[in-house]
Amino acid sequence: MTKKEEQRELLEMVKMLDDICAKENISYMLHRGTLLGAVREHGFIEWDDDMDLIMLRKDFDAFEKCCPKYFSGLGLYLENKGKFPTVCSMEKPELIMEIVTLDAIPSSAIKHKFQVFLLMLLPLLLIDYRLYTYSWTRKVLVFLLSLPGRLFSEKAKLEAFRRISTWGNDDGTDELFISNGAARFINLRIQKRLVEETVRMPFEDTELPVPVGWDEYLRLFYGDDYMTPKRENYYAS
Repeated sequence: MTKKEEQRELLEMVKMLDDICAKENISYMLHRGTLLGAVREHGFIEWDDDMDLIMLRKDFDAFEKCCPKYFSGLGLYLENKGKFPTVCSMEKPELIMEIVTLDAIPSSAIKHKFQVFLLMLLPLLLIDYRLYTYSWTRKVLVFLLSLPGRLFSEKAKLEAFRRISTWGNDDGTDELFISNGAARFINLRIQKRLVEETVRMPFEDTELPVPVGWDEYLRLFYGDDYMTPKRENYYAS
């Protein structure tokens, strides 16, 4: 399958997800590279082979609950066995839409630092070291670090990750963080006003939701020159 064919399939998948979210009053937004593509290319970036989506915690919880109602009839399934939940095609499981979640930063700075420490540590308990493309030295290290995780079920580990992620959600703070994203972004502080609402933006032959504060949001990840195409060193330092 060519890159263009993969992107056409992904576009059909996200249209189905968009329809489900509209029916269930669930908010989601394009994220990172997919959002950058919407703003800069009005579609996929040339080399993209997946889609990045983001939801507030309450929306992801609602989405997770409603998936069984729709997905089997659409040829989709939600893979939620690791740090990154993904919507996958049953026929072509290599086609994925990755979903990351936004949680509130606790009002206590000490509590948030401990929270981040645990969220950096817990994924090691979820890793299958055999699938990692690390050197043998790093594989051994990851294997040793993952041993404690074998004492707990996958369900228990994921529930612990979710509970720790949501420590600040009742504090009423105005800053959010990406609790299950890439480690390099866990310390980003995202103003709630940037993502509380969405706007529709052209994407290929349709329109998809993006954060209302998409410009400031993109600058957090890619810096002020995010409109300049780059294949490397594209994240903000």
